Amino acid sequence: MLKLDDIRRTEDPPITPTQRRVLDFLLKRPEEAVFLTASRLANQLDLSDASIVRLAQTLGYEGYPDLRRRLRELVKARMTTVGRLDETARRVETVQDVFRNVLARDARNLRMTLDNTDMASFTAVVRALDDARKIYVIGLRSTNCLAAFLTSALRFMKKEVAQLVPGTGEMWEELRELGPEDVVVGFSFPRYTKLTVEVIIHAREKGARVVAVTDSDLSPLAAPADWTLTVPYEIDSYMESFTAALSLMNAVVTALAFTNHERTMEALREIEESWAERGIYWEG
Repeated sequence: MLKLDDIRRTEDPPITPTQRRVLDFLLKRPEEAVFLTASRLANQLDLSDASIVRLAQTLGYEGYPDLRRRLRELVKARMTTVGRLDETARRVETVQDVFRNVLARDARNLRMTLDNTDMASFTAVVRALDDARKIYVIGLRSTNCLAAFLTSALRFMKKEVAQLVPGTGEMWEELRELGPEDVVVGFSFPRYTKLTVEVIIHAREKGARVVAVTDSDLSPLAAPADWTLTVPYEIDSYMESFTAALSLMNAVVTALAFTNHERTMEALREIEESWAERGIYWEG
C-alpha cells in the first residue's frame, strides 16, 4: 500500500471526511485509480466531480489529471519484474494462494475492462478497422502475443494486415507507404517499449489513424493516438497479465465480424476449405 507521504502530507490544510474517502481509495487501490477519470471515480464513490478535483487541489496538485500522473509514477516504480515478484512473495504463503490470487486478479481486470471501456471509442475503433486500406499491428516483447492474435484474426477476415516485427531493418521500409487510409494498432504497457512509441508517433505524422491499446490515457501511446483503449494488466506475478487485453481484442474482432457478417462468413468458409484440403488439423 502506498504511504500518504508518497503523495503529500495532508494535515495542512486538513482534508474533509469526503476527501478522505477519495484519498483512501487512491492509496488502497492505486492500480485501479490510474484508469479512472475524475468523473468515473466520482461515480464509483457516489460523489460529485468537484469533490475529486478539490481533493487534488488540496493535496497541492493543479487538478486530478496531475494527481493521477503522480499515482501512475508510483505504480510504475513498483512494476519492475523483481519488484512485482517480491511484492507477491510477501503477500502469499502457499502455491494455492498464488493460484487464487492470480485468477482473482484476472477476473478483476476483466470486470474493470467491462465497466470502464468507452463504448464510443470501441465502436470507432471497429469502424476504423473496417474502413482501413491496410492495418499495421505492433506489439513488442510480452505484448507480441496480443499483436499476433489480432493480426491472425484480421487475416481470417481477409483484411490487409501486417504485423510489424523489428530486427531485420525492413520494418521502417514496410511503413514507407503508410498514409491516411491506413490504421496502426499499437500495444504497450509499462514499462513501454521505445520502438512502439516511435512507430505510433511516426504513424501520426504520416496521417494514418492510430489505435493505442495501453494501460492509461496518460500512456505515451495515448497522446498521438486517435483512439485509446485502456485496459488493466496488473497481476500477482513478475509478468504482466494480458487476459483482459486479449478479451478486449476478441471483442473488437468479433464486432468487426458482426458488422460484416456475410463477407466474414465467406472468408471463413474459404479458409476452412483450404485447411481441409491440406489436412491442417488432426482427424484422429
